[in-house]
Amino acid sequence: MSGKGWSVGRVAEVAGFARAATRGRDERISAHVLVDPEAPRQLVLAVREALMPVRPTSEVVVCPLEGAVPGAELPDVAIALVTSRSDTVAICAYARAGVPVALVVEGALEAPALSLEEGPAALVGVVAASSPEALPDKLAAWLAASTDKELALAANFPFCRRAVVDRLVARCAVENAVVGAIHLIPGSDLPVMTAKQVKLALDVAAAYGRPIEPSRAAEVLGVVGAGLGWRAVARALLGAVPGLGTVLRAGVAYAGTMMTGSALRLRFEAPGAPASPDVDGRVAPAAPVLAGAPRADAPDDGYVTVGGGCR
Repeated sequence: MSGKGWSVGRVAEVAGFARAATRGRDERISAHVLVDPEAPRQLVLAVREALMPVRPTSEVVVCPLEGAVPGAELPDVAIALVTSRSDTVAICAYARAGVPVALVVEGALEAPALSLEEGPAALVGVVAASSPEALPDKLAAWLAASTDKELALAANFPFCRRAVVDRLVARCAVENAVVGAIHLIPGSDLPVMTAKQVKLALDVAAAYGRPIEPSRAAEVLGVVGAGLGWRAVARALLGAVPGLGTVLRAGVAYAGTMMTGSALRLRFEAPGAPASPDVDGRVAPAAPVLAGAPRADAPDDGYVTVGGGCR
């Protein structure tokens, strides 16, 4: 590709990636939390602690499980804190409406039995956590896999960021491995793989709630430099081990993308990294309440109050 093609066409492409990342980060995301009063209290409190959004583009509505309905405006996900004896009418209603539902229980055997058709049943997952400490990572992994608003999910809920970024990196690594393996025209794979990694860098920034602005140039330049470095590694290996071109190119592309993704994640998780700004560019404080839930500094007199979206 010519230098002009890179400087004009690729710059426009990167600008498109930036706009897409910003849109994804700023999407509204909604969750309903359905609570059985008999659910393990430590898990209830762990969910409350985790679902503290840091941006104003999210809504968390908390309702008693019994009598809850999805409502006219469906949430993106529902999280049901249940026991094996819980009423399942509301859970089935959400699943039949097309809402992914997580059943949060202490052990997999504690999940209630559901009478659901094959399609809705596929939307229900079990998140089993024997301790409050184990819950956030497991719930984050389920949420990241269950919504198509992964950038908004990560930007709003910090406990989901690692799971979302891991999925972004793994997906990009597989795509780049395929590009490296095909290798139709010598040299044609590098611009394609680099573009995918630049998009990854912008998506990771968005997942951490960062603004997509000129300051992101450091990540973009780092990705381009890493791509050139991994290209040199691939050429050296091809010269040293002839006959394995396809395997080596795919392997180097995959490993290089995984390492680039890990470096990006560490950049944003490093001690001293700036806090995530909200949509106005200010540092957003931790949200003190969930919709329908008591303030964090209020007396601990229970988690369940009726949220308007669940009736």
